[in-house]
Amino acid sequence: MRFIKSVFLVILFAFIFTGAFSQEYDFEIPEEEEAKIEFNGNLDAKWGILKTRESSPFFGLQFYDLSEKDDYLSQYRLDFYLDGVYRHKQIGLFMKTFYQYAKEEPLSPSFFELYGSLNFSPRLSMSIGKRRFNWGKGYVFNPVGYVNAEKDPENPDLALAGKTSIYFSYNKSFNSDVLQNFSMGAILLPPEAEINDKFGSADKIGVALKLYFLLKNMDIDLMAAFKKDEPQRLGLDFSTNLRENLEIHAEFSYAQDETKHLVNDGSVTQHKMDGGSYMLGLRYLNRSNTTLIAEYYHNNIGLSKKEFTSYINYLGNSLKSNNPELINSARLNMSNIFRSKTLMQDYLYLKLIQPEPFSWLYSSISVFTIYNLVDNSFLVSPQLSYKPYTNFEVLLWPFLFFGGNDTEYGSKQFEKKIELWMRFYF
Repeated sequence: MRFIKSVFLVILFAFIFTGAFSQEYDFEIPEEEEAKIEFNGNLDAKWGILKTRESSPFFGLQFYDLSEKDDYLSQYRLDFYLDGVYRHKQIGLFMKTFYQYAKEEPLSPSFFELYGSLNFSPRLSMSIGKRRFNWGKGYVFNPVGYVNAEKDPENPDLALAGKTSIYFSYNKSFNSDVLQNFSMGAILLPPEAEINDKFGSADKIGVALKLYFLLKNMDIDLMAAFKKDEPQRLGLDFSTNLRENLEIHAEFSYAQDETKHLVNDGSVTQHKMDGGSYMLGLRYLNRSNTTLIAEYYHNNIGLSKKEFTSYINYLGNSLKSNNPELINSARLNMSNIFRSKTLMQDYLYLKLIQPEPFSWLYSSISVFTIYNLVDNSFLVSPQLSYKPYTNFEVLLWPFLFFGGNDTEYGSKQFEKKIELWMRFYF
């Protein structure tokens, strides 16, 4: 109850605060346009070579059923994205589908997005269906991304599936030197069907709220999310430009009754805890047109060095037992409970981007590293992109992992990998 009262007090404060700036912009309603249908998408052909790490318990469990384990593995797949948009007057329909081909099996689409929107006025709109949200200011880490799909830090730009939701958005601009814009978003998240695969419990409907303020040149968001049997969260983020070429951003999230999983005496246990996770970041552009992105992330429920060692030992002991029941249990825990891309407590992300290096037209080179500050393991990944034609791109993307056998990146299934992408746009 204290949490819900806090949420409504935040909303009440927002409306009182914005009411102090009553002079607003006039909106000009544009002439009606004809209905428009647009389609676009891309086809990604990806081929990879991976150097296995047979000493890793993650590798041993993942490939336990294989009688012969090779030093190198190859992977090939096709990813096809198709986006469709229909607009007419105040109505819009949006679709983003995803197909993946890896072997000779029937292809079935995955809908990353499929929703309809309605604009009641220039300020008020709603949508219903499966929609992607992007809460937070972070490029890689989003502790306030309560309604986001979890990003992969190794590829934060990867398209991900949205959530089934009902979304309301209200926006208002002001003619003021202080507050220039205010918006409020409210999201209802229906529960997944669990009764005969058709019905869900009504008391498990989730609610997420976001208030946005543009104060001078600073973007500020206040967020809240609550749902039965899940942690209740309050969040804050901001971003601003200190100079034309220097932007800083940050996020902070406080959660009540968040679940942390640990391994004790060979079994997985749960612990409830309150606390905050946060991210601090910057983006800098120098005179040579080189961009630097840096982010530090602290995960409140992340594992310490000792706790991760207990987890690694649990996986290794399960593998050594040759007991199918223990091995299957460890596999499930590895893929379901300990599946986070940021499993430990503290990370540092650094990325450098240089377009057209050495005056090589239509190309771009970048390199990033993710450093685990808890166990001093890390990965390094350079990337070379070349776009010789408008609708075609080639990517060369290696990954190198470093660390001891009991560290996060030093115990990965693979020591190194290299991927070649060919991407066709239409």
